[in-house]
Amino acid sequence: MVLACPTSSGKSLVAYGALVTAALAGRKGIYIVPLRALASEKYQELKAFESLGIKTALTMGERDISSKDLEGVDILVATSEKTDSLLRHRSPWMETVGVVVADEVHLMRDPQRGPTLEVTLTRLQRRHRGLQVVALSATVQNSVALAKWLGAEHIRSDFRPVPLRQGVYREGEITFTDGGHRQIAEYGEVLESLVCDILKEGGQALVFVNSRKSSVTLATRLGKSVGPLLSPSERDDLVGLSKELGGDHEEETEGLRQLSSIVPRGVAFHNASLTNEERGRVEGAFRMGRLKCLVATTTLAMGLNLPARRVIVRDTTRYDDSMGISVKVPALEVHQMLGRAGRPRYDPYGEALLLAKSEDEEEDHFARYLTSPPEDVESQLGNASVLRTHLLALVASGEVTTERELQGFLESTFYGHTLSFRDLRGELLQARAFLERWGLLERGSPLRASPFGKLASDLYLDPVTAVLMRRALGRARSHTSPFAFLAALAVTPDLLPLGVRSGTDEQGMLARYAAEEKDLLLPPEEPEIVDLLPPFDGFLGSLKTAALLEAWMDDRRKLLEISEAFGVGAGDLRTRVERAEWLLSSMAFLASRERREVAKQLDELSVRVRYGVRSELLELVSLRGIGRVRGRVLYEEGWRDLEALGGAGEGAIARALGSPAIARSVMEQVRRRKGGPGPESTVAAGRGGSSPSDPSGAPSPEGPATRWSRLDEEPSSSP
Repeated sequence: MVLACPTSSGKSLVAYGALVTAALAGRKGIYIVPLRALASEKYQELKAFESLGIKTALTMGERDISSKDLEGVDILVATSEKTDSLLRHRSPWMETVGVVVADEVHLMRDPQRGPTLEVTLTRLQRRHRGLQVVALSATVQNSVALAKWLGAEHIRSDFRPVPLRQGVYREGEITFTDGGHRQIAEYGEVLESLVCDILKEGGQALVFVNSRKSSVTLATRLGKSVGPLLSPSERDDLVGLSKELGGDHEEETEGLRQLSSIVPRGVAFHNASLTNEERGRVEGAFRMGRLKCLVATTTLAMGLNLPARRVIVRDTTRYDDSMGISVKVPALEVHQMLGRAGRPRYDPYGEALLLAKSEDEEEDHFARYLTSPPEDVESQLGNASVLRTHLLALVASGEVTTERELQGFLESTFYGHTLSFRDLRGELLQARAFLERWGLLERGSPLRASPFGKLASDLYLDPVTAVLMRRALGRARSHTSPFAFLAALAVTPDLLPLGVRSGTDEQGMLARYAAEEKDLLLPPEEPEIVDLLPPFDGFLGSLKTAALLEAWMDDRRKLLEISEAFGVGAGDLRTRVERAEWLLSSMAFLASRERREVAKQLDELSVRVRYGVRSELLELVSLRGIGRVRGRVLYEEGWRDLEALGGAGEGAIARALGSPAIARSVMEQVRRRKGGPGPESTVAAGRGGSSPSDPSGAPSPEGPATRWSRLDEEPSSSP
């Protein structure tokens, strides 16, 4: 069935019912989410059914899952990418799936995430006749078309357990879609008035803005008005919360520094510059009512499950990098944000507001967002880059072997359901020609992936990335510098480059290019591969990205210093660290057969990127609880390897690290390793001898585990 129902109306309960019923009948179920932010939440909720003897597991981001891990699992919560990876690697567990839940199915219209979900659902339905599919969305307009594609029962409802009023605020008054009006007492600026008004009623406020900078600036400003409304006990609690946000961090981040001054006033911001743990703690505090107001970016609205009595969408435009101008936020996204208003069991009603400065703008808001439906979900499978990636995966996994089978598969997709195969045929021929030209597909019939193409697909690489990697490896030598490898990966489509600001930033990158030009593995504008490389301004961004990762690997540089120098938050750095580690491990796989010395070099570089350390700390950071900061402390104290640590006293290590508990853990690990190799005896280095066809050994498509949850602590299960 397709459930097109408002937020908090019970969609998840229906999905859980389907999964539990199937599990009790001996059928496996998978809950697919498009965003990591939703995965942990769904996993925790489904774990409540373990009392029925149902085993639940989670795979996303840094949480890989192997065939052994899946043994006995009844319900798996996974992102679209992880589900696709399990299908590509022909996981035996996937053959037993009887029910699939596709959450937030409207995100099929997203150019990045959408095609993977669409292809995954198509593969599952073709593979499992009679598969039960439950698709969920609060904002999908053409839900009937989706239901027809899935062969599903269509259920649409406007029921909400908490009544929702939507309107536009202008000049001290809210005008609602039902014709009602509400006067708002002035309490400073517009947003201060709207936020403080709802807080005085005992509710919470959620404000959406269009940039990270705005989220921090506005949260700081609102704190000045919200703070005086807090009771003494609430202030004391928030001081404690500010300390909790720091947790066990040894390295302060820019996000923590900013939050520490805002949170005691009852306000916080939520954007991608925060680490996952920082965002998770902010979300938890808001859900519990400890934080009274949260300011979030619109791009994160899809992943947030943070209802508030009053939701305010301040910005309905945002800057589009590809177009170089500000554009209107799609109605579907605005509907998602507005739908967060009203929390069951806590709020008697929800209010969702847009802001207008003029009568014309007010009329436009009503027409564009409040009285018109959101945009239809449209397939993004026709994109050339997307199509060649999934075409290679279908052939490499043996899903299709002939032209007829390929056409049949594409006609089974949502694209094929809404458009004719002829509309896609031209793009498909170009995609196949590209894959054949670069040796990823064999020429002629039947459709076959080359060994190189199969490996690229198993490693979850964009075909362009794989071709560029192979080119770079052909030039790599044992003396190739880490920067040259990082710069080569940074020009691939799988590692998002940083923006280069005009002026000093641009001049610095031009100087770095001049210094590194002779050693670059993939120089710009190289004739044979120029079509695969970014334009020169993008190339400078790739050099900046490589320089960022190089700085991160120097553990003597503090995170705050790196953030300031490159203009990135800890969350931005974390994202690129994960991607770079995965790409370096993948490159090592490609090099492992014929370029073993280079593969070894890449393995070590991958681990250095993972932990953010110089080579001399690799043995120390193999210990759980020891990261770049503590590792450097131990090294400077003279304990430069595990043997030296074994001869140190626990008390001396505790004094150096400032933690008896960590010192005790370190000594236990050292003693255990002296007794023989154990699960922690190596630095999780690179390939570990696994085959790339084994999901437990191949680099993860969403990036492998990193120590970013606490920056200098053991990995956590946060997204």
